[in-house]
Amino acid sequence: MHRVLRLIALLSLLAACTPPAMEIQPGVSLALAEDRAARISNINYALRFAMPVNADEDIDGTVRLSFELARNDQPLLLDFREDADHLHSVSANGEAIAIEYRNEHIVLPTDSLSTGENVVEIEFIAGSTSLNRNPEYLYTLFVPDRARTAFPLFDQPDLKATYELTLEIPAEWTAMSNAPEASVDDRGDRKEIRFERTDLIPSYLFSFVAGEFETVERDVGGRQLTMLHREPDTEKVARNVDAIFELHAAALDWLEEYTGIDYPFAKLGFALIPGFQYGGMEHVGAIQYRASSLMLEEAPSDTQLLSRASLISHEVSHMWFGNLVTMEWFNDVWTKEVFANFMAAKIVNPSFPAINHELNFLVRHFPRAYSVDRTEGANPIRQHLPNLNEAGQMYGAIIYNKAPIMMRELELELGETAFREGIQEYLETFSYANATWPALIEILDRKTDIDLATWSDDWVHKPGRPDFEVKSDNVMAYGLFPGGIEDLDGWALQNEVTRASTLINTFENLLENRGVRPNEYLDRLLGFAPSEENTLVLDLLLRQIRSTYWLFLDEEERQGQAPIVESVLWETMQSRTKASERKPLFMAFADIALTDDGISKAYQVWSGELNIDALPLGENDRISIAKTLAIKLPGQADSIMGAQRESTENADNVRKLDFIGPALSPDPTVRGAFFTSLSEATNRETESWVLEALEALHHPLRVEDSEKHILPSLELLQEIQVTGDIFFPKRWLDETLTSYRSDSAVNTVRSFLEARPEYNAQLRMKILQSADMAMRANSIANEEAGGS
Repeated sequence: MHRVLRLIALLSLLAACTPPAMEIQPGVSLALAEDRAARISNINYALRFAMPVNADEDIDGTVRLSFELARNDQPLLLDFREDADHLHSVSANGEAIAIEYRNEHIVLPTDSLSTGENVVEIEFIAGSTSLNRNPEYLYTLFVPDRARTAFPLFDQPDLKATYELTLEIPAEWTAMSNAPEASVDDRGDRKEIRFERTDLIPSYLFSFVAGEFETVERDVGGRQLTMLHREPDTEKVARNVDAIFELHAAALDWLEEYTGIDYPFAKLGFALIPGFQYGGMEHVGAIQYRASSLMLEEAPSDTQLLSRASLISHEVSHMWFGNLVTMEWFNDVWTKEVFANFMAAKIVNPSFPAINHELNFLVRHFPRAYSVDRTEGANPIRQHLPNLNEAGQMYGAIIYNKAPIMMRELELELGETAFREGIQEYLETFSYANATWPALIEILDRKTDIDLATWSDDWVHKPGRPDFEVKSDNVMAYGLFPGGIEDLDGWALQNEVTRASTLINTFENLLENRGVRPNEYLDRLLGFAPSEENTLVLDLLLRQIRSTYWLFLDEEERQGQAPIVESVLWETMQSRTKASERKPLFMAFADIALTDDGISKAYQVWSGELNIDALPLGENDRISIAKTLAIKLPGQADSIMGAQRESTENADNVRKLDFIGPALSPDPTVRGAFFTSLSEATNRETESWVLEALEALHHPLRVEDSEKHILPSLELLQEIQVTGDIFFPKRWLDETLTSYRSDSAVNTVRSFLEARPEYNAQLRMKILQSADMAMRANSIANEEAGGS
């Protein structure tokens, strides 16, 4: 009897020590991630993919996953977000096991594993969701949790691993991945490329590009750099290639000096990809860029040159901030982005001595940060994230624009020396590992008498911007300050930073409906444009002119203002002698032209009938002009787009024109059918094309017809969040909602949210952010109508 009681007690004790079974949820929950991080270490993935020529054929893959397991007290979950029929076989430690697949996870039972080293081998069909397959190339994009859409793994940022990749590809293709090539085995019409083992990297940074690319290799200051591109215009390549390599090398040199840490990975290459979803993505050793962001058209403006340099510096900064030291969980994804933006601003200064960098910081960050922080959907910099399948919604203007403003203030509080020392300690402490924002604050807190924890809490955990009752002498202060049209009276006497700050604050007061009237404000902007010599301030002026003109004027007011706006922009453009100044003025003119004379001038320049000196238009410029002409000249839309397609040399641009063509059709039925086709995920795969098409569908001149697409666009949003990349849901909303101001459009948005009180909180915020301008324009229009 006593033995039985002791046995029962022992069993009870064992039961108490055994953790409860993990609930198997879709995605990667915080609980699952914490459990695996405590149990798993020393991870390696040996991966092989066989790429067919035809983008519609399956990609066969194998993975040999080795890892150490600290505890084997419950089943282990591998992440794989694909259909179960994509799994061919699973073995663990040399023994085949039955495939158990539940809620996006492969379940590895305890009896197939052991404490210590384990090896799991899986044969599978790679999922295509994040492989971005095109007729002649493909590229992976796994941020934030999309590696699991392609192959089975532990897809969380704090389980860093090494990767050994082998690609079997068509013989005419080339490839790039995170590590250098180890060997190339030619096999007739096929070849096999094996890459060396990577350094420790998180799963979202594992990457490869494969396809028909041109390869350019350069030794720059003793660094061997490699670029892949698909640009057929050899003159454009020649104009840009030197600067692209030199900007990468300069950023590397600066970061090594600033951080005190040599470039931390085995190689650095970059691929320029047509229609890439973002400006760039910082994959370890294999950065991906949108090709047009680096291959600039002839006579780029100072702003475009600075943007390219900033983008390159941003992505290279990530090699230290995000790649060497990675956030522990994606609620701190903003830390890598704020450091990349903040360091990029420092890096580009020496290369652009003629640029006012305080001004550049102001115009790049403040308007975009306000575009979210002023809205009903404002979110804090650091947010709660219960599951990685919502991590994509962490991204946005608060991360990329408000956080750098906060970081600038932090450096000012600490002083440059203490700040830099703290950053160096942070990087050294957490190299090839993971860190949190509080860990950084703890390091910095030791270097100052300021209560940084409280300071950080105010900036990082609270949404919205301050609304001050008195004006500030500090033009770089963050928040809304009192302001009216009279603030513009001293324009000619203000320096360029003050002019930009005044424009930003006055426009914000217009949006808040605090006494600044759209027509009067537009008149003042037009008065400033002819004499504004600073290109950054002029660009800000042109953005505000276009926004005020298209959104805050009704049709009658716009028609009345059109001759004046066209005249100012055309004459100002002609008065400038530099191509870099003429082009942005002409592109703004082509966008706003509404009179027969204005549209005719834009058409003649596009067609080549009217040649203007120092106004070089590249292929992408002409495509942009053709699109707006097709909308404004519906009777000639087919011939305009046909002529543009015929003259387009870049094959990827031809494919884009074929895709967006129906969205430019003068026939509302054709446009409606095109919109309906976007309900199929396969028709949304090239997201940049979809966004261009939505811009055409919802052009301000088409809002009466296209308003009916708002509700179905909102109804698609949750699916888009699941199938699309990180920025796509917000950009889908922006292109859908930004051009509207009617009561019915605003009511559609409000009613949609009111009818769904349990709607996803992150997506609710995104809707309110994107609808903000429409709601403000509607409020202003109703007040003016009531007062008239």
